[in-house]
Order: sequence, then C-alpha cells, then structure tokens
Amino acid sequence: MKFLKKLLRLIVILAVLALVNRWYLGGFIKVEVKEQNMEQQTIAYVNFIGEYNKVWSSMDKVYMALSGVGIVSYTGVGIYYDDPAIVSWAKLRSDVGAVIDPQDARKLTNDPDIKTKTLPQGNKIVAEFPMKNTFSSMVGPIIVYPAIIKYMTEKWYSHEVVMVELYDMTAKKIYYIAEIVAK
Repeated sequence: MKFLKKLLRLIVILAVLALVNRWYLGGFIKVEVKEQNMEQQTIAYVNFIGEYNKVWSSMDKVYMALSGVGIVSYTGVGIYYDDPAIVSWAKLRSDVGAVIDPQDARKLTNDPDIKTKTLPQGNKIVAEFPMKNTFSSMVGPIIVYPAIIKYMTEKWYSHEVVMVELYDMTAKKIYYIAEIVAK
C-alpha cells in the first residue's frame, strides 16, 4: 500500500511538472495568425535533406562560417519545402542558416558550401511563438502549424506552400511565415 501511495505521488508530481513545462514553453497560448507585410531578408544558408529536427548541425555550420568572416547574426532561418505528412522524412528538403545584412553577402564568396539568397518582401501569413529554449522549436510547430492550416482553410488559401521559420534570438520569438497562395 505504501508503494502505491508513493507511486501515485510520483505520477502526480511528474504530471504537474509536465503541465508547468508545457505552460512555460507556450503550449497553452492561443496562436494569432495574421497577414502582414514582411520585409525582404537576405539569408546565408546551406541545403539540408533529412528530418527537419536534425537541421541544427547544418545551421551551426552556417554560423561558424559567418563568424569566421566577422558576420554576426541573431536571427536563424529555416525554409522547409516539404510536408512531413506527405514526403518521407529522409527526403525532406530545407535550407537552413541565418539572416544577414545584404552588404555582408559578398564576404561569403570563399566558402562554396554557404549560399546566399533573398527572401522577397510581401504580404505573408505570419504567426509568432515564444522562444524559451531549444524545445520551443520542437513544441512550436505542433501548436502553430495547425493554427496556420486552419487560417489557410478559412481563407481558401492553398496549403501547399513553403514554410519559413525565423528564430529571432533578440525578440525571443519564432516567426512562422507562409506565402499567400489562392487555391
């Protein structure tokens, strides 16, 4: 009987800790999805093929290259081309890296692995999620993507769009961005 009481207490404590952790990471927030004008962004990136949750080493590679030529960036970027519900995880395509000042792009010409491109300005679908720690980038998609899909469905927008995630270390937010494409 004592064992069962201790086990029950442990289960209750773990459940409370899990709820507190989910609350801390933003798991209970109401996601606001809106359309807003996004400024043009220049990014330094590498291509990545594989599970989206394994892009971090490639992103680190970009940050190391940037650091090597004196470029500082406080905003990471992930451009995700495929829907993991449709494409095999091993074949998911993405570009990952960092937002940089357009003038800094020419400093990267000596590294053949690091590419640069510009994300165009325009009206986009945007949602924000708080970035508390590394787990935020794992929890965010679970909470934000369904809200974006619901918004797209209500507006009769296509779901078949490239998703961009901006990891803003200064604002401590992750911005989820999608093109507006009519069905």
